[in-house]
Amino acid sequence: MTGANYVFRGSGSVPERAGELLGDCRGMLVVPVPPDTIVFGTVTDQHTIPRIVRTLEALGMRVDSVHCVRELPDIP
Repeated sequence: MTGANYVFRGSGSVPERAGELLGDCRGMLVVPVPPDTIVFGTVTDQHTIPRIVRTLEALGMRVDSVHCVRELPDIP
């Protein structure tokens, strides 16, 4: 399955295991940079981005920006 790489950036925080709740976002990496949070992942269907943003916000993160990027950082 293909997809596009995205970065979600905002304030607040989400659990590191948030990826389990976001089936449309594979390989999610949550990087806390207090007071902000950066979430990296591959979105399998771009039409689900609004749902991903709503889920991140429901988990405690106020999403300020969403960007499509060429590559994601290495996931440990």
